[in-house]
Amino acid sequence: MGTSGRTDAANSSRAANTLKSPNAIPVYQVGIPFLGTTQGFRRDPFQFHLDGYHRYGPIYRTRIEGKNWVVLSGLEANDLVWRNTDLWSYREANAAFAEQLGSGHVTQLDGDPHKKRRQQLKPGFKMEAVMRYLPQMNQVAAELLPTMCDRPINITDAFAELILMITARTTFRCELSPEMVATMSHWEHDFIYGTSLRWRRHFYYGRPIYRRMKKEVFAGLERILDERLRSSEEPDDNLTAIIKTSREAGQTVSRWELINTIYLILLAGIHNTSNLIHWCLLYLCSDPAWTQELRDELNQWDTANFKGMNQFPKLKATIQEVQRLRPGAIIHRLTAARDFEFGGYSVPRGAEIIHVNTLVHFLESVYEEPFKFNPRRYLGGHTYPPKANGFFGGGTHICLGMNLAMVHTPIILANVIRHYEYRFASDPTMQVRIGLGQNQIRNQIPAVFTRRE
Repeated sequence: MGTSGRTDAANSSRAANTLKSPNAIPVYQVGIPFLGTTQGFRRDPFQFHLDGYHRYGPIYRTRIEGKNWVVLSGLEANDLVWRNTDLWSYREANAAFAEQLGSGHVTQLDGDPHKKRRQQLKPGFKMEAVMRYLPQMNQVAAELLPTMCDRPINITDAFAELILMITARTTFRCELSPEMVATMSHWEHDFIYGTSLRWRRHFYYGRPIYRRMKKEVFAGLERILDERLRSSEEPDDNLTAIIKTSREAGQTVSRWELINTIYLILLAGIHNTSNLIHWCLLYLCSDPAWTQELRDELNQWDTANFKGMNQFPKLKATIQEVQRLRPGAIIHRLTAARDFEFGGYSVPRGAEIIHVNTLVHFLESVYEEPFKFNPRRYLGGHTYPPKANGFFGGGTHICLGMNLAMVHTPIILANVIRHYEYRFASDPTMQVRIGLGQNQIRNQIPAVFTRRE
């Protein structure tokens, strides 16, 4: 596949397109093969992009939701995107984050401002900063899980709120009422969902209920900050670590940056982690034999002497497999910050890109029987290419809260699997509806947990 295959007819079409309306396919896209439109994407997003990759390779174009896109997928695309961060304008692609959280929010920063903000936040999110709270996190999970027992609960909401409470009591020391926890969780879910709606997000974010929740959440964050600033003592937590590091570097941290940092520590990513735990439990229901092996392994669970996930290879394999099968977002939207070449084609500055960062999860050339739940594939020393897992993204824009998710998930799963039985109140669906961003279905599947004797 390459430029040599372009025909005179294609060249004529390229010229004709310069005379068409603004909705015409851009000139530069004419030579890039075209894959179908929204209808095929909506039927089966995974298969839609797999078909495109198998047919055309790591670059093709499509039209989804009335917009033309260049699609990049596969190991080659993951390497291109994550190795060359300067190619992309995250400010343009992630405009919703700036609109809702301010123009300095880390997710939509580019270049040096992004690097500076990540460095500023690092003391609160690096693995050592999270791992030091492991025993306390485990204790909080053990204390709070019994409150979820013996009644139908929506586990995606319940686990998101549990994660928030664990964080509030450990890595960020603050008191949150149950009502505030529920409001924070609900608002965060709606905010992230809205980022996938493109222009429709303005109507979604304009709903009175969303505006009320956002106002309550940020009033709560400001109260937390003001209580912290009035206190004569700084608690030994990750917010203090961030503030101290900035002071030592001679940096002034503004009030907004502090509020935004509290948001990131408490709320960012809680539903992706909650959904990961939810899907782990769903898949474990389908494999009782593996569940029993996992339970036997977890008899040795002891966070006081925890040396890493290699102590628990079956738990690690379970989480890896569900990360592969049910990523929080199968794509990331990007905007080209400058011209670049890929796959034999030229793509200019301003091109809008769909990066299918998780397509590799479903390639048979990488994973045998890729749609099958098989955590055993990670045992026995078998390794996979480092860019074959796109769950957390990659490069300098890799998920900031990755380490929190990598600690919260095994702690909650270990406690549930060791001490609880659970059943779903209805047959849980394994299907999800996916759009141009996050998984767009909120799983409302009641489950009942009971304490094991």
